[in-house]
Amino acid sequence: MRAIALAFLFATAAPPPPGDPIVVLRQWIDAVEAHAAGTVDAPLERVTAWSYTDYERMRPYVEALVEAPTDHNRARATRLSRLEAPERTAISDLRDAYLLTPRFDIFRHRAAVFHTDAAILGVTPLIVDAPLEPAPQGFDRAHPRQRVDVRTADGRVENFALANPNWDYARDMLDAVSPARRNAIVAPWYRAIGAYFASRDNLADALRHFEQAHAIVPDDPGVLFGEACFQETLGSPAVQNFASVTILPNGFTLVGVASPQTHFRRAETLLTRALSAQPDFVDARLRLGRVLAAQHQYEKSLPHFSRVIAETRDPVLTYYAHLFAADASLALDRASEARASYERALATHPNAQAARIGLAAALRAGGDRAAAVDAVMATLTIPPQTRDSDDEPWWEYYKGDAANVERLLQELRAPFSDPAK
Repeated sequence: MRAIALAFLFATAAPPPPGDPIVVLRQWIDAVEAHAAGTVDAPLERVTAWSYTDYERMRPYVEALVEAPTDHNRARATRLSRLEAPERTAISDLRDAYLLTPRFDIFRHRAAVFHTDAAILGVTPLIVDAPLEPAPQGFDRAHPRQRVDVRTADGRVENFALANPNWDYARDMLDAVSPARRNAIVAPWYRAIGAYFASRDNLADALRHFEQAHAIVPDDPGVLFGEACFQETLGSPAVQNFASVTILPNGFTLVGVASPQTHFRRAETLLTRALSAQPDFVDARLRLGRVLAAQHQYEKSLPHFSRVIAETRDPVLTYYAHLFAADASLALDRASEARASYERALATHPNAQAARIGLAAALRAGGDRAAAVDAVMATLTIPPQTRDSDDEPWWEYYKGDAANVERLLQELRAPFSDPAK
């Protein structure tokens, strides 16, 4: 399921608060410290039992506690300005009692992982009716505004869901991390969560996610790579076709989807920056070649594919490099080179449909019509239900960084697999 469109905002009636906010804030600290990352335990369940409005009400208290900055964040500054003087004093006392130690950044990191687990493991999106109209501008403490994302399946609008507030909490924690620790703590989170959104086809949250990353970790090669993959996905036929035919109710429109060439140019810029920071980033080099070819810069793309083939032993990356090199060669009317590259791709994945169809095109361009028919028939006669992505990696290409999500989440959670001592 894809969540493609961004951020409708609408007001909801506010139920009673979850209790004395300062007491709840102390309970939140305990829950963060007691949580074992990657598990659904009692501390996590205590906080994920909050309603959406509870999350909205508690957010300025949590932001004040961890000292989330207000520079260039007008919404946060507005929320914090609503706190009363006694509340500010109580929050300061809590910070002095529990958090003013050299491990304050580690606590913020732990809290970000806590809310990441709450988003991934603990909160089911709340399905709502389509918003009738955008909410008015301004802050309303009694009627907090909530984002709504469009959720789709098989190219059609399926429903509307409230955006998960735990992502906002996690970003609040990381915004507060000292600049000296951002590359060590913050960048891995942005890379891992970008990969998670890719694995869930959640383009709405991914768009917000990478917009935030620009300000926080603008030069990390892993985050640049993740965003480049996301831009490729936005330029893919599936997303482009959906955006071109989808009509949303009540006059709303999809946002964030531009022309394919726009997204490929953005991806090219991001990948070039990633490779400048990390020249041996083979995955980034492969995708740079791919987006260059997608912009018809075939000659420029070929050296990148050759270098990937020379530098990797990964069979999937090798397959992609041969496949894309073959496509570029065919576009340049080099049928014999294309044929050789398609055959090398098939040597790594013999049942690959894309390489087999490409080989047929190369054979036909070279004048061997009978062999071209045989190449096509070899893939058409395989029953569709017997195929999977092990046979054809191309089916997973536009998933982008999702291929790395399990490893990245494991690395993110590893330091916090036990409760704080």
